[in-house]
Amino acid sequence: MIHYFLKSRDGDVDLNSDQVMIKIDSLNKSFGRIRALENLNLEIKKGELLGLIGPNGAGKTTAIRIICCILQPSSGEVTVGGYSIHHDQIKIKSMIGYLPEEPNLYERFKARDLLKYFGELYGVPKNEINGRIDELLELVGMSHRADDRINTFSKGLRQRIGIARALIHDPEVIIFDEPTMGLDPATSRAIRNFIKELKGDKTVILCTHYMDEADLLCDRVAILNQGKIHDLGTPEYLKEKIHGDIILQVRVHNPQKIDDAQLLAVDSVESVNLEGNQFMISLRSREDISQIIDLFGPEAISVNTKEPTLDDVFIQTTQ
Repeated sequence: MIHYFLKSRDGDVDLNSDQVMIKIDSLNKSFGRIRALENLNLEIKKGELLGLIGPNGAGKTTAIRIICCILQPSSGEVTVGGYSIHHDQIKIKSMIGYLPEEPNLYERFKARDLLKYFGELYGVPKNEINGRIDELLELVGMSHRADDRINTFSKGLRQRIGIARALIHDPEVIIFDEPTMGLDPATSRAIRNFIKELKGDKTVILCTHYMDEADLLCDRVAILNQGKIHDLGTPEYLKEKIHGDIILQVRVHNPQKIDDAQLLAVDSVESVNLEGNQFMISLRSREDISQIIDLFGPEAISVNTKEPTLDDVFIQTTQ
């Protein structure tokens, strides 16, 4: 298989690199009295997979549509590969592949014909276009449906064709807006695996409501709320910022027989809370877990550990 689209992968992106692909500077957007974006600033490195998460109405889609030159900002600047959204819209559009949450596909087209139409629209050389189409159909698992009409496809299959359409001109930047929303688990996994394959070769922005998806795929995650970025960092960094790195959950027969003071005396214990017959012990590290369990002795029924997730980060940051 000839890899037109995955031709220069070199492992994880260097987040300390000075190669900035997308720069958002003091970006503002209002719709009447509603401030959708407020002084938004963000740099996305070349080859980075950045997750953009936030509640409904946070401004994610507005920001994406401005980057794609679909919307004009009220003020501020965005550059893509050094090109300005105010002066170089045609160039920027040629550099970006965009998959909206609901891709608008021409339903009477056959899959192959749709990709050929958009390839010609983007100026893909005639001697390359058929090879690109064949590779993309294989890449998204749709070779066997190449000559079927779009209106016969399920939502998941349309999403796959939408991805192929976004990639037909071999863009440097790919933007996915809720690519797995409403899809069955098998199709969601296939699309996530495909997005993961793009890491390091393409610059990718992933908008998602699924925190496990962002945690699994993204180099960094930006949490957007009320038009502003409230936090930014690697998934690990964001999770570490939550008070108490690890929660040890110990269910017991009789909580009255457990001495809280002994638990609090352990070096790594930050706090102890009792919920029914279950102790919730916040720990700075795992090193004292065996010692803590020994303190419960035969009273312990079950022991589990719970580490912070991006769901926890999201709730804490956006409340």
